[in-house]
Amino acid sequence: MLKGVKSACGGKKTIKILIPALLAALTIPSPAFTNLGMLDLGDPVYSGGAKSLALGLTSVSSAKNATCLFSNAASMSAFDGSRFYFSLPLVTVSERVIPDNNWSADGGGAYYNANSYFEIPETAFVYAFSDRVRLGMGMIQLMNFSYKHEAEAYSGGSYIGKFDYKGSGNIRSFDIAAALKFSGGWSWGMTHEIISGNPSIETSIIGTSEASTKREKREYDFSGSRTNLSLYRDRGLWNYGLAYTAPAGLDYDVKYTSGTDSRKEKGALDLPRKLVFGLNHIWAGAVSASIYFDIVKTFWSDMSFIDPVTLVKHNYKDSVSYHLGIENDLSSTLQIRYGMAFIPSYERTSVERAYLTAGFGYYISSNMYMDLGYAYGRRNYLESWQRFSTSYDARIQESMHMFNVSLDWRL
Repeated sequence: MLKGVKSACGGKKTIKILIPALLAALTIPSPAFTNLGMLDLGDPVYSGGAKSLALGLTSVSSAKNATCLFSNAASMSAFDGSRFYFSLPLVTVSERVIPDNNWSADGGGAYYNANSYFEIPETAFVYAFSDRVRLGMGMIQLMNFSYKHEAEAYSGGSYIGKFDYKGSGNIRSFDIAAALKFSGGWSWGMTHEIISGNPSIETSIIGTSEASTKREKREYDFSGSRTNLSLYRDRGLWNYGLAYTAPAGLDYDVKYTSGTDSRKEKGALDLPRKLVFGLNHIWAGAVSASIYFDIVKTFWSDMSFIDPVTLVKHNYKDSVSYHLGIENDLSSTLQIRYGMAFIPSYERTSVERAYLTAGFGYYISSNMYMDLGYAYGRRNYLESWQRFSTSYDARIQESMHMFNVSLDWRL
């Protein structure tokens, strides 16, 4: 997310268009996320529902409450009665740049920045229309653009001015879902997402003269939709599901202001396809446990596009991520959860973020269930830039802390 470093030190372009996406769980579960990192779009940092978060950021295998309409609508048929779900995610992301040569104003010292924010609460409702049919609707924030940094990091040497970067707004989705139960434990599900949002990005451009320093701002208006399909089979001790997310065509208008110049552009962006296989096994041994495993293929190449302002073409690599979670019953009302996830970058297959996760679930009453989840992620990699005849190198350290508390009511 260090767009300012790219601007100051060269980079491919000044402002990167951010992925509006996962949008329905791009690479992982319930999809709210922000961007972090110095890659083209900033790698997505996801904050799923509390149960999903605690179980290795799984989605299809662990979707056993009303949140399943976001990632695996077919599993709405796996529980009895109607359900209402509400959650409050909190995300803290931080990044540190350690220069390998003296390009910063403080004589080569490390740059550090951190941001924390609450997501818009996720809500979902599933109605038991009949024994075989479930209907659902929900609202979820797909992407948070909130990010702020302000520093004199490049005011020394040949650069003048003050760098600051500010992102605001979000992209959200209103979801309508249905599930139909067949014989043999099979269920089919479909979710239609209506996507919209008005994020904006504002930054100062640092230069070597007053004429080359200026302020740029982009104001976006996104709209679009997509449909997700899923299959789920409930076999008691062995349960599995398959979910497919079709590419979503998002149209957007962008107002671009640079200094005293202003213009409007139109563009389109395809959110990537996603294919997820999830497996859940309930082990009824001496120690009762449930194992959840997801493997996620995200077709980031669908995101390739030409920025309408800079005319820079972006190409991205497909990726596969792995998610594992375990749940143990400590009592009839309390479950403890833990897991891990490995999520590669869409741009560099050698850059992978590793997560460790934990949490618990507790029955407040026979009809109310509370989940709490936490995930810690970290990634280290090298980055380099070129500006004019000078090369700049740095080691990048990124870390994320994600919390979520949710309530699930059986109506």
